[in-house]
Amino acid sequence: MELKKVIKKPKLENFNKKDSHSDKNNNSTIPVRLNVLLGLSGFLLLLLIIKLGMLTIISGKSYSRIVNQTEATVETTEAPRGVIYDSTGKVLAGNKSIPSISFERLPSITSAEIYKSATRLSKYLTIDTSALTETQEIDYYLTSSKHSKETIKKLGLSNSAVNKLTSSALYKLEVKYLKKNKLELSSSQKNAAAIYNKMAQTTSLSTTTLKSTGVTTKEISEIGERLSQFSGIRINQGWTRYYPQGSSSKTLLGSLSSGLPASSLSTYLAEGYSRTDSVGISGIEKEYEQTLRGISKKTQITTNSQNKIVSSKVTQSGTAGKNLQLTINSKFQSDVSAALKKYMGTDLTTGGYAAVMNPKTGGVYAMAGWDRNVKTGKLTQNDLAAIQDPIVMGSAVKPAMVSMALQAGVITPTSSTQDDQIIKLAGTAEKHSDFNPTGVKIPLTAEQALEDSSNTYMIQLALKMNGTPYVSGMSLNVSSNIWQKMRNGFGEFGLGSRTGIDLPGETAGYKGSITGSLASSFIDEAFGQYDTYSVIQMARFVSTIANGGYLVQPKVVASVLKSGKNGVRSSVASEVSPTIQGYVKMNSAQWNVIKTGMWDVANGSSQYNTGGTLMHELSPKVAAKTGTAESFVDGQQTQNDTLIMYSPYAPFAIAIAYVGDKVDSFGAVEKAAAAIYNAFWKDVMPKPND
Repeated sequence: MELKKVIKKPKLENFNKKDSHSDKNNNSTIPVRLNVLLGLSGFLLLLLIIKLGMLTIISGKSYSRIVNQTEATVETTEAPRGVIYDSTGKVLAGNKSIPSISFERLPSITSAEIYKSATRLSKYLTIDTSALTETQEIDYYLTSSKHSKETIKKLGLSNSAVNKLTSSALYKLEVKYLKKNKLELSSSQKNAAAIYNKMAQTTSLSTTTLKSTGVTTKEISEIGERLSQFSGIRINQGWTRYYPQGSSSKTLLGSLSSGLPASSLSTYLAEGYSRTDSVGISGIEKEYEQTLRGISKKTQITTNSQNKIVSSKVTQSGTAGKNLQLTINSKFQSDVSAALKKYMGTDLTTGGYAAVMNPKTGGVYAMAGWDRNVKTGKLTQNDLAAIQDPIVMGSAVKPAMVSMALQAGVITPTSSTQDDQIIKLAGTAEKHSDFNPTGVKIPLTAEQALEDSSNTYMIQLALKMNGTPYVSGMSLNVSSNIWQKMRNGFGEFGLGSRTGIDLPGETAGYKGSITGSLASSFIDEAFGQYDTYSVIQMARFVSTIANGGYLVQPKVVASVLKSGKNGVRSSVASEVSPTIQGYVKMNSAQWNVIKTGMWDVANGSSQYNTGGTLMHELSPKVAAKTGTAESFVDGQQTQNDTLIMYSPYAPFAIAIAYVGDKVDSFGAVEKAAAAIYNAFWKDVMPKPND
């Protein structure tokens, strides 16, 4: 039997048929997970669609505004300062165009960039560091992250301790450490710190002048070659004050600040100044700051959210400050200053001061002064001392004493004779006149008392006004109203009160105590040995006599001028009219007593005449009154030599004081007065005939 091989055919399975067992155990695992994931994804996608819809439809406009948000800032450009002219039209203080280096702080410039620019710039630009403070040096030093880390390390603080501190608190610790350990910057670092400080103080879209005086060609060249390295640095033309008539009026004109003074910072900022503006800090520049300042140019700069400038518009055109024409004659001012300096004493004199004014208008022709250091002999020009320094004026005030006695009726123009004699009051030292030391009785009228400068005549007038006519050896009972009478009498002539002159820092003088043992000092007041007055008060005083009783306010500005193009003087904007501050009520006969007495001082023939030869030789003739007063310099007795004078032939009145002259050293004040008087006819107006 033949064996056949049996071959089994493979069984074909139906792969489409589900296995019942498998279906029971595994058929839902993967699809369920997948469904969860798909569901979650769909849900999140739905949320995203909703959120996008809200952003686009509901908040789209708001976000669009943020993206397109702009900021408007006003940029201020300081206008050129007004020009100051003398009475003849000569420029006393003008503006000189000079190259300058400035910094414009654009919104995109960060503090870090300012530090880098200042440090780099300091290699090529040198500026004044004298005003740099310790705090400013430390600020610059710590702006460097390297220096800040070094300082923190020296503090010995752990990282955890540092992290717990706010940046402000940490900075305070750094500053305290550097101050305690006396941070010392090199000269180059100080220069960089000064530049950085100016740049850092500049507000956004404002411009600061870093250097405008003494900019060298080398600085301009080296900075210009590297201008792209310094963000915001500009090379342009600036301006500075110049004085074509020299320095004779410099202290009277005053000076300008470099940036706003810290003491008045908030006030100036409130008035629209920027921190880096120059302002007048003394003299006419300060008094007329608002007039000279002018109107700054204002430009509205608009930037977007990326700090890019998108537009600019000039909202206020800048105009130069208004100009001033003074009553001061610059040539005469120079000659007055020279005369004071020439006749200054060389021993104990501490200063010489003069004011010359028009008795009718109050216009000051010249006002000059020199301070003298008695230890070194060094002279310092100080024209404003004539309004700021109170001085014991001595006998020069006697015309006012005679005036109040005439008004009080204790003497009359036809009955004024009293004896010059030694005054002996119980409990006080004897008093006598300089020309009559022995006290022999010399009968004098009021006119003669002025010519001879009788001290005891004036004391007797005061005693009569006190209700206690003089009797040798008498006890002095001081009346309750004598001081009021005396000071009111001097006050009628403006003595003891500010004149209101248009200059800063004027003093009213010093009024001595009137109580206790000093109550009887009214007798010293009677001949100018107690209260103190300024030289400008004395000039107003003698002007009141010259014009017949009108108290005229002194002034140094005659008119305000409109700004002309290219600095050319233009038309008058306003005139400064004379201001009458009071009136001394005396009749012509009473005025004649005072004017005759002063005329005799300069022209009389009494053997005790106090005018001196130089006064008698003046042409045209003058009326005058000299004076001396006791003073002290470093405990050593000295004297103040004073003089008031006016011309009946022209509007001219002068007051001079030499302070602290050597005792019994006479003549300097008369020499100065003669030189000034003669210069007046040469510099100010033609000499009239007598």
